[in-house]
Amino acid sequence: MTEIEQLKQEIQILNAKLQASEKLGRTYLQNVAHQLTAPLGAIKWSIEGLKDEHVPIHRKGNLLRSVYSQATILVHLIKNFALMSNLEADEQLGQMRNQEDVDVMLLAINLTNDFQPQAADQGRKKIEVDDDSFKTVLKTRKVKAEKNLIAQALSNLLENAVKYADAESKIVIRAEKVDGFGVSVISVGLPITEEEKKRIFERGERGAIARKQVPAGTGIGLYLASRVMKLHQGTITLATEGKTSCFTLVFPKTRIA
Repeated sequence: MTEIEQLKQEIQILNAKLQASEKLGRTYLQNVAHQLTAPLGAIKWSIEGLKDEHVPIHRKGNLLRSVYSQATILVHLIKNFALMSNLEADEQLGQMRNQEDVDVMLLAINLTNDFQPQAADQGRKKIEVDDDSFKTVLKTRKVKAEKNLIAQALSNLLENAVKYADAESKIVIRAEKVDGFGVSVISVGLPITEEEKKRIFERGERGAIARKQVPAGTGIGLYLASRVMKLHQGTITLATEGKTSCFTLVFPKTRIA
């Protein structure tokens, strides 16, 4: 092959990659618009109900809970999209500037309070924090980390659990005894195949059943969680048994304070 032919081939490869990147970008923006429209529409509808003087007071209580639930979804989505932009630009995840000693049990409790209205709204699901597991595994120790990033990673696991768990099921957050420290989110819902498990932390990846039953989704939540854990020299793992899924954020011993 001559140098000119090789150059042409390289140009063709680069052009194909560029077109693929542009297509992925368009798809991503479409997903962003679609994901943001749903909670905004639900919030607008609920506020209109709250303004209606003919709506009974007990119904207005339900509408307020719905506003809170949808607002939580909206904030979560915006944080994910912002983090995604930073990932692409290699800015925020280039270095961690605000590391602190994080009380992971308290963080889990606060996130549970944030997501519980959404869980109740989507099939009367319940989120519980296994306090005893944290007290046994961590005792009074904390995890040195970028709190906002860890909160987002754990939020992503919770958001998926709430979205895909069976109605009236229980979602559990617990500490794990691993080589270091692990915090798991366990739920019973859509099954994940062995083949899907191999790709589940890749950007844009969603299982076939997940796409069918919950069409809306960007497939970036687990990808972002894996990037956050890598930044903390940790990992994210998935263990399944039937319809039960256990996603675990694993921190190395060096981050236990």
